[in-house]
Parts: sequence; C-alpha cells; structure tokens
Amino acid sequence: MNNAWSVKNRRELYVSPFVTLSVEAVSLPDGRIVDDYHQVHLPDYSIAVPILADGSILTLWQYKHGARCYSMTFPAGHVEPGEDAVGAMLRELREETGYVAEQAIGFGSYTVSGNQGCGRAHLFALTGCRPVGVADHDDLETFDLKVMTVEEINAAIDQGHCTILPQLAVWLATRAHFGF
Repeated sequence: MNNAWSVKNRRELYVSPFVTLSVEAVSLPDGRIVDDYHQVHLPDYSIAVPILADGSILTLWQYKHGARCYSMTFPAGHVEPGEDAVGAMLRELREETGYVAEQAIGFGSYTVSGNQGCGRAHLFALTGCRPVGVADHDDLETFDLKVMTVEEINAAIDQGHCTILPQLAVWLATRAHFGF
C-alpha cells in the first residue's frame, strides 16, 4: 500500500551550511492539502561505537548544547560531499580521538525525525580500534575520552548519562549485534 504524500511546492525559509528550514505544500492520499508542512534539512552523519581489541569501548564525554547537558557520546560527524558514510566515520574517529579501526560494521541508515526529516544517521560499530596519534579536530566542543567496559556504559545509560537518542540507538544496535 503506497500512502506517499505528494509535494506540490517547497519554499526555503532559512538556509545555512548546517541547516535548511523549509515549508512544503503536500497532498495527502485522501486528497487533502496541507499548505504548511515544515521540514528541517540537516546533513547526514555517521556515528559509531569504537571497540578496542580487549573488548572495551571508547567514549567521549562532552557538553552537547542541543541536549543542554554533559553527556556520554560516541564519535560522530557529518558526511562531507563526495564522501561515503563509512569513510566519514573512519575520518571522524581519527580526527576526534586519534584512533583508527580495522573494520566497520554497518547497522543501517535512519531518518532522525519521521515528521520533519532532520537528516539521516548512519550507525556503525568499529572493531580493532587502536590509537595512532593525537586527536586533530576543530570542533567547538571539547570532550574527555574515556575507555569503558560494557557494564560501565550500561550503568551510565541507566543513570541518565546518555541523553541523545541516536547515541543510544547506536549503542543498542552494537549490543544486539555482539550480544553484550
């Protein structure tokens, strides 16, 4: 059953390199017209759980302004034009942490908001991670790298320290894949 909406027109309200806000006029399958359906266009990004050879996990603890709190996170970053999601993730791992990975295991790509869009998150686990240098990033954010056990990460989540949904999603996908 195809219940796709038909976009009749689209008007951009705000455009920047990081976000575009638009309003669409859409036709619903039953014939109704909605003249003001807002969309938020964000760049796609990759996010991964980096697993070290001993089974421990590399985490980043940082203030995230969208969540308005200090949170446990995993490496993530935008997919640049001409770059694939795996390449973006491996680049971000190296830039943010100084680590490289032997293998990337993909868990799929997901629309962040079912109603407004908000880009797509590409989820991965990275295995065989090891340090090869120092972090080399120009993010506004500063963070603390912390190597944690699976149990410590689960406890941090239970205590409310993972406050960003895609971060939790990549952890749950990793747990399901590896059976932690």
